[in-house]
Amino acid sequence: PQMNTSSSSEEIFPDTAGCQDDADSSSSSSSSGSNSNAASSTLKRRRLRSPESQQQQQQQQQRTDDSGSEKEDCSRSRRGSNDDDDDDMLESAELMESLGAEILHRVAGSGGNSATPFNVSKFPIQRIESDLHKMEHFQHQHQHQLAVPPPPPPPPPPAPQLVLDDGHTRSIQFKRIHVTEDEQQLGFSVSVASDESAAEACGHLTWALRARRGYMATAGQPFCQTAARYLARRGSSDGSAGEASAAAAAAAAAATPGPASVSSALQAPAADGEEAPVFSRSESGEAAVAIEMRGGVFHLLAADGNALRLPGLRYADRDAFLSDHKILIALTSDGPLKSYCFRRLSFLLAKHQLHSLLNEFAEGAEQKLVPHRDFYNIRKVDNHIHGASAMNQKHLLRFIKRCLKACPGEKVYVDKSGQLLSLKEIFEAMKITAYDLNIDMLDVHADKHTFQRFDKFNSKYNPLGRNHLREVFLKSDNYIGGRFFAQLLREVMQDLRNSTYQNAELRLSIYGRSSNEWHRLASWAHEHRMLDFGDNVRWIIQVPRLFDVYRRHGQLDNFQTFLDNLFRPLFDATMDPEGHPQLASFLQSVVAFDSVDDESKPESVVFDRDSPEPADWTDADRNPPYAYYLYYMYANLVPLNALRKARGIQPITLRPHCGEAGPVHHLATAFLLADNINHGLLLRKAPVLQYLYYLAQVPMAMSPLSNNSLFLPYSRSPLPDFLARGLCVTLSTDDPLMFHFTKEPLMEEYSIAAQVWKLSNTDMCELARNSVLMSGFPHDVKQRWLGSGYQLEGVPGNDIRHTNLPSIRVAFRYETLLHELDLVTAPPCHHGGGSVSSSNHQQQQRHSSGGGGGSRRVSRSHSLHGGVSGTSPLPGPAMFLP
Repeated sequence: PQMNTSSSSEEIFPDTAGCQDDADSSSSSSSSGSNSNAASSTLKRRRLRSPESQQQQQQQQQRTDDSGSEKEDCSRSRRGSNDDDDDDMLESAELMESLGAEILHRVAGSGGNSATPFNVSKFPIQRIESDLHKMEHFQHQHQHQLAVPPPPPPPPPPAPQLVLDDGHTRSIQFKRIHVTEDEQQLGFSVSVASDESAAEACGHLTWALRARRGYMATAGQPFCQTAARYLARRGSSDGSAGEASAAAAAAAAAATPGPASVSSALQAPAADGEEAPVFSRSESGEAAVAIEMRGGVFHLLAADGNALRLPGLRYADRDAFLSDHKILIALTSDGPLKSYCFRRLSFLLAKHQLHSLLNEFAEGAEQKLVPHRDFYNIRKVDNHIHGASAMNQKHLLRFIKRCLKACPGEKVYVDKSGQLLSLKEIFEAMKITAYDLNIDMLDVHADKHTFQRFDKFNSKYNPLGRNHLREVFLKSDNYIGGRFFAQLLREVMQDLRNSTYQNAELRLSIYGRSSNEWHRLASWAHEHRMLDFGDNVRWIIQVPRLFDVYRRHGQLDNFQTFLDNLFRPLFDATMDPEGHPQLASFLQSVVAFDSVDDESKPESVVFDRDSPEPADWTDADRNPPYAYYLYYMYANLVPLNALRKARGIQPITLRPHCGEAGPVHHLATAFLLADNINHGLLLRKAPVLQYLYYLAQVPMAMSPLSNNSLFLPYSRSPLPDFLARGLCVTLSTDDPLMFHFTKEPLMEEYSIAAQVWKLSNTDMCELARNSVLMSGFPHDVKQRWLGSGYQLEGVPGNDIRHTNLPSIRVAFRYETLLHELDLVTAPPCHHGGGSVSSSNHQQQQRHSSGGGGGSRRVSRSHSLHGGVSGTSPLPGPAMFLP
C-alpha cells in the first residue's frame, strides 16, 4: 500500500480550525489542497491495477498451473515482486521529496505563513477514501472470481517481547488501564483496510524515528534509549542487517561522559603513559591535526593531509539531509497519518485523565512518605533564560542607581563622534537624576503592546529606550570590558546559589562577525570570575540569525566567513588547549548552541539542492532560511563533538528556539537535527510531529508567560496538554526582565502554572525532574540531584528521595510509552487483530522476502540503515555516507 498525501477535510486539531493564532493566522490557499490531492491521487492510482494487468496475471497463473512447476514460478514471481517493490519504494520516496519541496516553496512564496500547507484540503478526504474503498472492494471481488486462489501464506512470526526492566515497573501497585484488542470480546472484526492504514502509518513513523536516531548518533547527541531498543527490535524482526550496529551507535552516543575536572579534561587521553596519536605533535612542534573547511563544513586532516579517522566520525551529507527533510515535511501533511496520530494523541490525553482520577490520591500518599523532600527542595533548572535579561526590572533599576552613586564620573561609553562619556554625563544629557528613576521610566517590561510585535519586544532591551544604556549595562564587550554586566550576572548567580535548589543555563551571544569574539568572551568570563558558579550555572551560546544585516554593513563577505568565525576558534581550543587556555577552560562550561531570532519573519527562499554553498551566499537582501542555519551548525558540530569525545570532553548539543511562531516545518528541521528545543508551540497544529516528539521523547523547554506577551494567550498554551500526553516538557522563564516581577522568576513561573492549570504536586515534580534530565549539567551532578541510577529506564531511574516524584507516575509514563512504541514498531503482521486477506498476505510476503533485484540506490540505503520494514513505501533514511 502506498501513501495518501491528501489533507483532512476537518482540521485535526480544533485549535487550528476555529481559533488560529495571530502569530500565524493566514488564509489557506486552494492550491494547497489541490496539489496535495493530486499527489494523493498519483500515489493511490499505483495501488490499483488495470483490468489488462489483472487479465495478464490470470493468464500467467493459468500457465503456471499447466506447466506443473508451481514452486519455481512462485519464487520467480516473488523475485519480480521484490523488483516492483524496490521501484515503488524509490518512486514513493521521490514523490514524497517533490511534495515536501512543493510545500516548502509554497510557504516561502506565501511570505512564510505557516498555515498554508497544513490546513484543510480542497476536496473532502472522506469522499476520496470512500471512492477508493469501493474500487478496492470491487477489484478484490473481481480477482476472486477470475484468479486462481494462491497457496495459503505461512503463519506470521511471533512478535518479539521485551522485558520491563526486570520487573521493577510491574512491581509498582496502582490502578492500571488496559485496552483490549480481543475480537472475540469485541464481537466484531477489525476491517482489513483499517489494518493496512495503521500499518502504513506506523511504517512512516518508524522511518522518522530511525532518521532522528541516525542524526543524533552522528553528532554525538542523545537519543531515547527506550525508542532505540524498540527500533532495534523492529529491525531484527524484519531481518535488517545493520539495525543492531545502528542501535549500538545510538546507545553509545546517548552515553554521557563521566565526570572530569577541567585540568584532566584538557589533557589528551593517553594509553600506556603515551600521548594519544591524534593530539601528538610533530618534531617541529606543529599539531598533528589540521582543519579545513569544505562546503561550509570543517573537516579534520591528519599530518599527511589525508582525512583524519576518528571513531564514529561520519560527516553530514547535505543532499541526504535535504531528501530526509522533504520527506518528513511531506509526512506531516499526509491526511491518514495526521488522523492516526491525532487518535493516538487523543487516547494519550484521555488515558492520563483516567489515570489521574484513579491514582491521584495514591500518588499524593506516596509523596507524603518521603522525609525532608517537597517541591521547594527538589532540583529545578531554568533551561531557557537569556543572560542579558536574567534579572528582574527592580534588580536592574537598583543596580543602575548604585552605579550612578558609586562611580558617576567613570568614563563608560564612546559616542559616534568618539567622545568619552561618563554615567553622570549620559544621564545629564537625558535630564534624569538617580532620584527620578523608577520602574515605569525604565520601560523594560513587556505589556499588551508587544503582542505580535517582536520589534517592540526587542526595544524593551534598551533601558529608558536608549541603546547606549543597553551597551553600558547589558553587554559583555564594551568600553569598560563588560564590568557592569558581569556584576549584574554575578548577583543573579549568587541568588541562585543561595536558593540551593534553583539552577540555570544562561545564554550569551556570539554573533559570528569577527574571529576573536570567542576569545573576548572567554577573557571576560575569566576576568570577572563568571565560572565560579559552576555548581549552579552552565552556559549556552546563542547565535542570532542576522547574516543579512552583517552583510549589508560590510562586516561579512559570505556565509562561510560567518561559519568560520563561529567554529574555527572551537576547533583550535579543542586541538590545542595549552595555546588557548582561557577559551578551553570556558568551553568546559558551555553545553549547547542555540539559534535565535524572530521566527515569524517571512522566509523568501527555500533550502534545497539549488541553494548556494556558504561560500557563494553573498546576497545581502536575502537571509538564509531557518533550515540552512540549523543544518550548517549541526554539520560543524559533528566533527567538533568527535574531537571533544576523543579528548574526553562532554559534547556540545544543538538546542535552538523552534516552533514559537512561523512555519511548522521548522519543527521538522529540529526533529532531525536538534537535541531539544525551546518553545514548540506550533506542535499543537502538527499532530504527526507532536506524536513523533512524544515517541522520541524530544525535550522541550516552554515559557508560557513569555508566549502570553508575544504570541499566544496563557489560556491557550498547549503545555498542560503536552504534559498530560507524556511529552518531555518543562517550564522556563525566557526573559525575567520582561515577563516576571519577583526575585525568583522560575518559582513564579511554576506558581502561576499551578494556579491557572490546577497542576498537582506530582505534575510540578515531574516538570522539575524533566528540567534536570534535559539540562547540560555533568553526569556526576545529575547523579547527585536525581540519584545514582537516573539514566535507567522506568522506575529504577527515579529515586523519589531526590525527585519527590512518585513511582506510580513514573511507571504509568513508562508503560504508556512502551505500549505506544510497541504499537508503532511492531511487525506489520501484528498491527490490528482482524483477519488478513490473501492479497494482503501477498503484499506482506513481498515486503519480507529480502532483496536481490532492487535498484542500486535502494539497496545501498538498506545496507546503511537497515531499510524500512512494514508497509511503509519509503526507503531507509538517507542520512549520511560513511
